[in-house]
Amino acid sequence: MPARPLPPEPISLSTLLMDAATAEALLERLRWQRGRPNCPHCGATQCYRLTCVRSGGVRFKCAACRKQYSPRRGTVMERSNVPTGRWLVALALAAGTPVNGLPARIERHTGVSYKTAWTMVQRLKANPSDPLLTAMNRAVDRGIILFTITDRGQSQPVRTVPRSPSTLMAMAAASTP
Repeated sequence: MPARPLPPEPISLSTLLMDAATAEALLERLRWQRGRPNCPHCGATQCYRLTCVRSGGVRFKCAACRKQYSPRRGTVMERSNVPTGRWLVALALAAGTPVNGLPARIERHTGVSYKTAWTMVQRLKANPSDPLLTAMNRAVDRGIILFTITDRGQSQPVRTVPRSPSTLMAMAAASTP
């Protein structure tokens, strides 16, 4: 079952915040690069797409084991009430910028509280090898995500400092005793 197509131009962070359908499509594309969802329960690739009429949310149902799952299953976004677009912006900021002051940047760019942003960063630090974080690193390197955010009326790229590939892993290693 192919994922919904994304626009051919790079996706801006503001688009992810405003358009839930684009955020869900990007989440599916990052989660399953080959376009075929894999069941986290049994590993089968045959599934049905279930779309909620009221909310527009997408879930999948495995044809083999008949269990339902979502693209958030098995990632840092699992069991979180934060919308998908805000999580993807936080992942993009974590992939494209240094870790110092990351909760404040997430708070400023997504509109969540500082406590929620801090919890998101703690989840990212606890799982540096998360499949969405590694896929977001690849998307940043390929230029799929456009990093221009207007700050005080000026458009600046968020990614100004060269990023080492293990910034979150180094921070997670430094925080453990």
